[in-house]
Amino acid sequence: MQTADVIVIGGGVLGGAVAFYLAKQNAGRVIVLERHSVAQGNSSLAAGLLTRGRFKPYLIPMVLETYQAIQEIEVIIGSSLGMRQTGCLYAAFSPVHQKEVRELVSVSSQMGLRTEWLDIIEASRRVPWLKLPRRAIAAFMPEDGYIDGYSLASGYIKAAKRLGVEIHEHTEVLSICKTGQRVTGVKTTKGDFSASLVIDSAGVWAGMLAYELGIGFPMAPVRSHYWITVEYPLFSPLQPFVILPDARAYARPESHRLLFGFRETQSVAVSPRDLPKKMNGYVFTQDPHGWESFLDGVPEFSKFFPLIEEIKISTYIKGLSNYTPDGNFVLGALPSLDGFLAATGCAGAGIAMSGGIGRLVAELATGRTPFVDAAPHRIDRFGSIDPCDPAWLQRCADARSAKITG
Repeated sequence: MQTADVIVIGGGVLGGAVAFYLAKQNAGRVIVLERHSVAQGNSSLAAGLLTRGRFKPYLIPMVLETYQAIQEIEVIIGSSLGMRQTGCLYAAFSPVHQKEVRELVSVSSQMGLRTEWLDIIEASRRVPWLKLPRRAIAAFMPEDGYIDGYSLASGYIKAAKRLGVEIHEHTEVLSICKTGQRVTGVKTTKGDFSASLVIDSAGVWAGMLAYELGIGFPMAPVRSHYWITVEYPLFSPLQPFVILPDARAYARPESHRLLFGFRETQSVAVSPRDLPKKMNGYVFTQDPHGWESFLDGVPEFSKFFPLIEEIKISTYIKGLSNYTPDGNFVLGALPSLDGFLAATGCAGAGIAMSGGIGRLVAELATGRTPFVDAAPHRIDRFGSIDPCDPAWLQRCADARSAKITG
């Protein structure tokens, strides 16, 4: 049996971030256990929008921490992670969404973020594919960027390894072990590991590991998907990414192609019991190829992007992200269980929030005063829940449909 001070389950962007910050805080012997290869799961499928603007002010420092982490990682590993700091453009036409964008700008400005108002001519100059109605408003956040999810997740892992963290790939955690009300380690396909602390950051698979301990994480795996066009002269990697609440859409450059996704009216949730061990090749029973969602989203999106009616689609990417009903995360401890922390429930913001989540959970693990309040992300804030209950799954799916920010 191997012994560690801390075991981190999962080698994705959150597991990597937690391990990186544990190493920075000298948490002792830290071991990351990954079922497959690090950074190869849903983290690698994310759109990677690093939007700083948030309606909840307490989330903004967590995004800013990710930007800080990227800078630190690049110094440690000696290479760039490829973040493109192009800025983010929010555009809205309807009164209700204009009000939301103004509120977002107000909160962001109060938190010290740079924001600019653009007229529609300037907005269209910066984003040539974007067509805005005359009465539309456009807010620009020039410091925002986007990053490839695989690049960031692997960056955390590489930096953590340089700082002394041990990475065990192809080591599947079969169960979390406990004695009485204390977690003592894990059973894996490569033997048992004991530890003073186990951190469950296994992404969409985190819930079932906890459920076997009698813990119902307040989240559900919900489909997150997007499309990428063929190359076209109107697209450039130097252009800002765009969020269009009226079209329930977001879009960003993917080299000289355009990556875009919709907040569908009926999001698709999956029972944690039905998750595959790998997302590759997984087929959703509802709208398996995403065409219903695509056709539902095109009419409104075409008002801002008329070219969608004729341009060819080259790629369709689908994955899963854990959504919670309130858009907060699933972080921290349970009062009734010692030696266990959660680092999951990212609500579709795992890439953007990874630095903040990693730092917060590492501070909880090492007994430091958290840099942000952990209370909004408590595991038990909804009371006792059944994460496999269809009504609960729908509640979490609805949360994705209502999402506005990136």
